[in-house]
Amino acid sequence: MKKILFLLVVISSSVVGAEESGIVLPDAIANNWLMEIEGDTVSAGAFWKVFNKNNFKQELPTQKALTEYFDLYQKFKLKVKEAENLGLDTTRKFKTEIAGYQQQLAKSYLTDKSVTKGLIKEAYNRSKWELKASHILINIKYHALPSDTVEAYNKAKNILNLARTGHDFDSLAIKYSDDPSAKDNKGNLGYFSSFRMLYPFESGAFNTEVGKVSNLVRTRFGYHIIKVKDKRETAGSIRVAHIMVVLNDKMSAEEKAAKGSKINEVYEQLKGGESFDMLARKFSEHRSSAEKGGVLPWFSSNQYDVNFENAAFNIEKNGGFTVPVKTDFGWHIIKRLDRKDRESFEKMEMELRKKVARSDRASKSKDAVLERIKTTYDFKEKRNRKNLNWFYENGDSTMVSGTWKAPSKKLKKKLFVFAGKKYRQKDFANYLEQRLNPRGGGDYRQLISFLYDSWIEELCFAHEESMLPLKNKEYVSLLKEYRDGIILFELTDQRVWSKAVEDTAGLNMFYEKNKENWMWGKRVRGELYTCSEEKFALQVQELLRAGADVVEVLEKVNKGTQLNIRVENVYSDAAKKPALKGIDLKVGISEVKNDNASYLVLKVDEVFAPAPKELLTVKGLVAADYQDELMKEWLKELNAKYRLTFNKASVKELIKHVE
Repeated sequence: MKKILFLLVVISSSVVGAEESGIVLPDAIANNWLMEIEGDTVSAGAFWKVFNKNNFKQELPTQKALTEYFDLYQKFKLKVKEAENLGLDTTRKFKTEIAGYQQQLAKSYLTDKSVTKGLIKEAYNRSKWELKASHILINIKYHALPSDTVEAYNKAKNILNLARTGHDFDSLAIKYSDDPSAKDNKGNLGYFSSFRMLYPFESGAFNTEVGKVSNLVRTRFGYHIIKVKDKRETAGSIRVAHIMVVLNDKMSAEEKAAKGSKINEVYEQLKGGESFDMLARKFSEHRSSAEKGGVLPWFSSNQYDVNFENAAFNIEKNGGFTVPVKTDFGWHIIKRLDRKDRESFEKMEMELRKKVARSDRASKSKDAVLERIKTTYDFKEKRNRKNLNWFYENGDSTMVSGTWKAPSKKLKKKLFVFAGKKYRQKDFANYLEQRLNPRGGGDYRQLISFLYDSWIEELCFAHEESMLPLKNKEYVSLLKEYRDGIILFELTDQRVWSKAVEDTAGLNMFYEKNKENWMWGKRVRGELYTCSEEKFALQVQELLRAGADVVEVLEKVNKGTQLNIRVENVYSDAAKKPALKGIDLKVGISEVKNDNASYLVLKVDEVFAPAPKELLTVKGLVAADYQDELMKEWLKELNAKYRLTFNKASVKELIKHVE
């Protein structure tokens, strides 16, 4: 993960087609040399391109941004030069890693952008709606034998005819569906929108009218018959506040009952006119939202527990609140604060692009590219794949077990021609032998069909990838950036990151020299009592001063209720706990403090004066500062080692273009 984040910072951009911001640099300036390191020159255009890709914060580049980035770029080039001189770009580790990045980068260029754009827009339009549907599944694998596929198809077709001629769909699902859940849910899938189902299934559903039954839909699971029962607008997004009482499986029945009593008491107070904000701050056990009056971030469907979401979206108007709602996490009282419709396409486009890339619909783009490659390089295959029949006729179960060997006999018959080369039966036999692995079972003929399609696909994409350096300058530029990033990471790890962790003597010395930078503030250890009313706080104060322990205090003050007080153990830096602000931090029982409609009493058992934190406690922070120190020393060494020369005229021209 550290290497990935580092490369994302070092590399200008890994997004294909990233537009350069700012002003286009004239060729007369772009072609001039800008800087030179030991005979290696960098053109003004090369720097300008990288600068614009990294100029994330403004639409147009500024002189300040240019100057700051030029300084970073010099340091970057010095480190890369050192890595090259040390031969880090010749190691086996580097070659393996760059090959992996190259393959990943190539995938970005082997997609059809127009298809992807259409899929994004389609997903947005579908996301406006939620469908309620049921289905019947007839199992059949992709690459099944033609006879098996026909049998499954005919079975599905017969059931489809029954569904379209008045037979009860639920009964058909129970009787015929291969979906194991159909016996219980009658094929009912509930409501769903885009990205919730396999893409062919989603398309089949969205292309079917409410109350109608779809055509047969093929997915990797088999044939589906879909009945669309309802269509409603997507709920949009909502913002709520909640008061929560936590439940978990480890609680006893008595503890769970006490939690139920607590949420009901809060609900009665809320109905009686008490402030939701105040009750959330006092009694909610979801601490991160309690201090904000129970307010949660905006959310839409399928982000929280289904019971929580259903209750929230069913609140009719802002300010309304629910009865106590039980979820897998506890009890909630939910108040609606605001609600809004779905975001615009412009705001959702980037997230939709990511979802499309991760979903099975991305295969549409891949299929389009595959067809384009076949056309470009004149792919021609024997009709009906008749020369593939030898493998069906001579294969056996050793293909499934992974022990099959390509025969020594000559298999000369042509299977297809691609990019001017003939691929014969022998080529596929060799591929089969390499790719076959032991499997749990299945028909070897299905395996042949699957691997034959995979072989063609791999050949086509591998050939197109090999042509990228000749066809796409941006690809070459990005690959160089990956290359520089990898060797720079390796060297920086050796000189700075790993050294800061492994050089324990140096780390200890650095800590001792600078330990006043990592200080504890004034700390206390004790108990903090939060009370709903001042009278309870005074009662707690009196009991504690009389020597009562926490159990006795809770029994007497919370008698018959769960709401009067709550208690937490405290052992922390007082300055970092806002509730302690204004309380006299000394051993004993504090005065009562009014804190946002609650009343606090602090029992202090021990006070600790400010002191340096132990190295073990702050080792991560110390190591980070030590890394900064090592980086400064390393850069000083590199500046002394390598001669760095600048073309002042080019620098001035660049500055002019951002003034």
